This record gives sequence, structure tokens and C-alpha cells, in this order.
Amino acid sequence: MSTVNILVDNNPSDESNARLRNGIVDFNAKYLHEKASPFSIFAQNNKNEIIGGATIWEHSDAFYIDILWVEENYREQGVGSRLLNELFNQATIKNVKKIFVDTYEFQAVDFYKKQGFFVIGRLEDYLLGHDRIYLRKNLG
Repeated sequence: MSTVNILVDNNPSDESNARLRNGIVDFNAKYLHEKASPFSIFAQNNKNEIIGGATIWEHSDAFYIDILWVEENYREQGVGSRLLNELFNQATIKNVKKIFVDTYEFQAVDFYKKQGFFVIGRLEDYLLGHDRIYLRKNLG
């Protein structure tokens, strides 16, 4: 039997984290018969600085929004809605039928509901007394 060392790394490299993500993606592919593929959508200001965006995982007929963020001084200006509209456009192009996202109750639950998402689950007292909310939007 080989020796296995356990290491706590408080500053892991992107390469180390990618190894873990790629490992689980490869494992899942054995059962799902496909690999999830990531893509991103960015919002830039007139200086070409990224002021928001979304990272998404595509799984056959579904998207999972991993991150959707807009810099604070650009909020309430429609940037988040424009990002989601581009995601909906990509869903049409790729024949995606559903989109999933999770958020905290203090983040963007109402924003997603206004965009047609509905709550499918809730983990109460998930972190420091805050609930984690899971939402879904059906397309087409």
C-alpha cells in the first residue's frame, strides 16, 4: 500500500484547484456521458475594465451559474440583467432547457425571481445564520 500524505494549503495554486475540479468532472463524465464545460460572460466599462460578469458550467441541456457579480457602483443600472440576457441568448444557441443558480438570502434572490427563476430549495442557517437559496429557470 502506498503512503498518502494529507496537506492543508491555505493558499492553493490555481493549478492545484484545477486538478481537483478536472478530477470530479472526469469522474462525473463516466456517469453523465459528457464533460461539463465552463464559459464566462463579462461586462466591461468604457476603459475595457471588467466591472462584472458570470462564470457558468454547461451540462448537456442545463447551465449552472457558478458566479454572477457586478461591481457595486455599477449595480441598479441593468448590468446584471444584461449579463443574464446574454446567458439566455447562449442558452437558445446551445439548446439549453434550464438554468440553475444558488445565492444567499441577502444577495440576489429577488433579482433572480424578477428574471423568471423560482426557488427549488433552501438550506436554512447555512452560514452564520444565513440561508442558501437554490433557484431554477425553465426555458423554451
